[in-house]
Amino acid sequence: MTHIRHFADPAESKTAARARRARRWTWVAGVSLGVCGLLAIWQERALAPGVHDGMQRLVAQAQGVMDGNEAVRALLAGVDGGVDVAKDAGLAPITALLLRATE
Repeated sequence: MTHIRHFADPAESKTAARARRARRWTWVAGVSLGVCGLLAIWQERALAPGVHDGMQRLVAQAQGVMDGNEAVRALLAGVDGGVDVAKDAGLAPITALLLRATE
């Protein structure tokens, strides 16, 4: 249930709107920082060996699911640098997609 709050002062409503925008941007910045941190750990194991190993296990599980599901394989095969290209190059599919994105 939402509560509608009436502001008596226009400056107060402007301040509330600015606070809402700031909270939204803070959330976006926090998520972006988390993604950047995970990408750094993916690239350099020494940053957090436990997290890196967990990510490697997660990738292995995801690849097992992709290999067993023809719909996912068909979807990724259509993407440039998909599963078949990655297997031919001896790379994990996610690594191949990341390498393609950086080219």
